[in-house]
Amino acid sequence: MRLREILDAVLESAPEDWHKIPCWGASSGPSYRDHHKFYEVYAGQENVLVTRSHPEIAVFLPDVSITMAWGLDCNPEFKEDWANKFPDPNASSHFVDLFYSNALVFREVYVNVDGARCGLPLPSLKFDADRKVVGREVPRDKYRFFSLLESISGSRHEFDQYLERAGFELVEANWPEWLPK
Repeated sequence: MRLREILDAVLESAPEDWHKIPCWGASSGPSYRDHHKFYEVYAGQENVLVTRSHPEIAVFLPDVSITMAWGLDCNPEFKEDWANKFPDPNASSHFVDLFYSNALVFREVYVNVDGARCGLPLPSLKFDADRKVVGREVPRDKYRFFSLLESISGSRHEFDQYLERAGFELVEANWPEWLPK
């Protein structure tokens, strides 16, 4: 299967096509989608191996070879004017990973805004002739991907409002731009 076929299957799917498996909290287990980092000194202790993992995974029911995992920290203190202007100014960025037959085939970064009430895609910046930012754009397929992710996560009902409040404009553009249609 080609990567474009995998992404198209995800983009054409509905939230009910996915089986979400929480991997944090009481009575849950690991996601097996881990990031290990060795620290010579960590929290006052020497030679510590720290493991962080995706707290959420979902399996695509029509083809269980396709899975998604999300929530692994990228930047716990994300700072951009659009991300920090919500009632709760805390924002953090995280990875969403797409797997096929257990191989990582695609990765994107998203930003949890308003104290993690909503996950938004990273926009492309639009500049004027003086290199001043005049807009933030999100390709329609990227919007569909993150809208689906928010639906699976359980908070889709406010996604469009958050996108609008962040000042993002939906555009017709290839996404991901490096992968031909």
